[in-house]
Amino acid sequence: MHEWSIADNLVKLVVSAAEKERLESVSRVVIQVGVLQQVIPESLEMAFSFLGRETPVAGAVLEIETIPLKARSRDCGAQTSGNDFIFTCSACGGFDLDILAGKELYIDYIEGEAKNNRDKSEDKCLKKKI
Repeated sequence: MHEWSIADNLVKLVVSAAEKERLESVSRVVIQVGVLQQVIPESLEMAFSFLGRETPVAGAVLEIETIPLKARSRDCGAQTSGNDFIFTCSACGGFDLDILAGKELYIDYIEGEAKNNRDKSEDKCLKKKI
C-alpha cells in the first residue's frame, strides 16, 4: 500500500509548511492526485489521519481531488481523456500516446489557524503549491 508512504511524506510536508507559515494547527489540506497514481482515497485518508496525530495536522480534513487522465495521440493529434486507463486513442485507435495529465501528486493548499490569532479567530489559508 503506497498510500502510507504518500501520507507519511504529506504529513511531513504539511507540518514543515505549517511551521514556516507559523500555523498553530492545520484544519484542511487539499491535494491533487492524478488517476495514474492509483491512490485509494480511503486508504490515504486513513493513513494521513493516523500519521498526523500528535502533530499540527491532527484532526485536519484531507480533501483529495482526482485529476483525470488526458493523453494526445502522436499519430493523429487527437486528445483523449477519462478516469480509466487509456491505452489507445479514441479517434484513431493508435497506441503512441503522450500523457498530458493524470500523473500529478501535489499539495494544492493548506488551511489552518495562525499562532497568536485566537482572539480574531481567523484562519490563514496558504494558496500555493508546495
